[in-house]
Amino acid sequence: MIIDRVFTPGLAQVAYLVADERTGDVSVIDPRRDVQVYLDWANERNLRISAILETHVHADFVSGALELHNATGAPIYSSQLGDQEFDHRRLQDGNRVSVGELILEARWTPGHTPEHIVFLLFDPASSESPQAMFSGDLIFAGEVGRPDLLGATHTERLARQLFQTLTHRIADLPDDLVIYPGHTAGSACGRKIGDAAATTLGAERQFTYAYQFDNGADFVQGIMDEMPAPPPYYPRMKLVNRVGPDPIASLPAGEAMTVDEVSAAVAAGALIVDARDERSFDRAHIRGSFYAGSGVDFVAWVGWRAPYDQPIVLLLDRDEDYQAFQTELHRIGIDAVAGYLDGGIDAWLDRGQPVDRLQALSPEQFQSMLQASDDVVLLDVRSRDEWKLGHIERARNEFAGDISAGAEVETGDAEIVMLTCATGYRSRVAASMLESRGVASLVQLDGGMDAWDAAGLPVAYDR
Repeated sequence: MIIDRVFTPGLAQVAYLVADERTGDVSVIDPRRDVQVYLDWANERNLRISAILETHVHADFVSGALELHNATGAPIYSSQLGDQEFDHRRLQDGNRVSVGELILEARWTPGHTPEHIVFLLFDPASSESPQAMFSGDLIFAGEVGRPDLLGATHTERLARQLFQTLTHRIADLPDDLVIYPGHTAGSACGRKIGDAAATTLGAERQFTYAYQFDNGADFVQGIMDEMPAPPPYYPRMKLVNRVGPDPIASLPAGEAMTVDEVSAAVAAGALIVDARDERSFDRAHIRGSFYAGSGVDFVAWVGWRAPYDQPIVLLLDRDEDYQAFQTELHRIGIDAVAGYLDGGIDAWLDRGQPVDRLQALSPEQFQSMLQASDDVVLLDVRSRDEWKLGHIERARNEFAGDISAGAEVETGDAEIVMLTCATGYRSRVAASMLESRGVASLVQLDGGMDAWDAAGLPVAYDR
C-alpha cells in the first residue's frame, strides 16, 4: 500500500493518492484542476488510476475530478447530496469504494458543507480497523472546517451539524487513527489551520479548541467568534464545481501582447495583474494594475480581487513564467487570461507610458514621517488577529483582503497615506488598489512590522 500527497502552495491544498501495489490500482482524493502531476505519479510507478474521490464540493479551488476522469476513464465518487451536474457515482453514508483490495469507506460528516464526507481507509489483509482518515475539510491540524461558506442563513445549522459530526458521527473512531487533512496552514477554509501534514484523531480531541465545548450552542458561538470573512471568489468555485469546469485544453492559451495591445485591452475593460517581485513593483508599475506578487500567495490575492468579469493581462518579471502563472489562475477558475505584456515593464517604459512608483521607508524613516505631521493616515493592512498582537500607534486596521475585494477605505484629505503589514507584501497589494481609486502620496514601511519590531520601535495594543 502507498499513501502519498500532492501539495499545492498558494491554495495550501492537499490531494492524496492511495495505491494498492498488489493490483496496480490507484485512487486520487480531491485532485486539483491541472492533473498531469497525478498521471505522472501513476505512470512512473506503472500503476493505473481507477477511482477519483471527492470529499465535498470545494469552495477554494477548481476540482480536477472531471479533468482526471476524461484523461483516465476512472469513475468519480462523491456525495449524493452534492447536486453535481456531471456524471458521477453518488455515495451514501457507509458506501465503500474498492481500490484493488483496499477499501475507502465514505462517512457522511456534515458541517463544513451539507454534503461533506470523509474516507476511511481499510486494508482487510492486515486489519479490520481503519488505518487512516482522509478528512477533506472536516478536520485539519489544530482546526476544523468553517461552517459559514454557504452564507449567513446556513451558518448556524451547519455549525450545529459540525458539532454533531465531531461528537457523535465520528465518536466511534479510535484516538490513534491517522488523519490526512485537505489543507494546511495558509488556507482560508479554517480559521487558523496548522501546518502539520498529518495528525491523529486523539490529538485533535485533546488539543483542538473545537473539541472543548460541552454543548452545541457554546460550540456555535465559539467556532464563529471573530471568524474572518472568506475570500470573495469562493461562491464562484462552488458553482463551477457543482456544474463541472471546462476542460483546460479548451481554454484560450493567451499570447504575448504589445504595449498597444495591452493599452487597448485595458481600455476595453481588461485588468493588468502584476505578478512581479516586490522591488520591481516599487520601482515602476502600470497605473491601475493590481499587485498580486510573484510568490506562493499570488493566487490567493487574485482570489481576493476576484476579477471574473474582466479579461486578465499578466505583467511578469520574466516572459517565460507566463504558463506557470496562467495555470495558477486556472486553479481558481480565472480562465479569461488574454496573455502577458511582451517585454514587461521595460517595454512599457520605452514607449513612455505612465507608471506609478511606491516609496518604501526604513522603520526609522517611517517613524520620523509619522511623527512629523498630523496630516497622515496610517493603515495597517494585516488581519485582525495580527493587529491584536501589536501595532503602531495611530494605525487603523484595514485588512488588505477587504480592500482588494472592494471595501471603501476612508483617507479624507490626508497629505500622505502610510501603509504597513507584516513584511511589506500586503502593503503593496493594498497600495495598488488604493492607487487605482485615485489615492496618491502613498508610502509603505519597508519590511513591515517584522522590521519595525526588529528595530525595537514601540507598539500599541487594543484595549
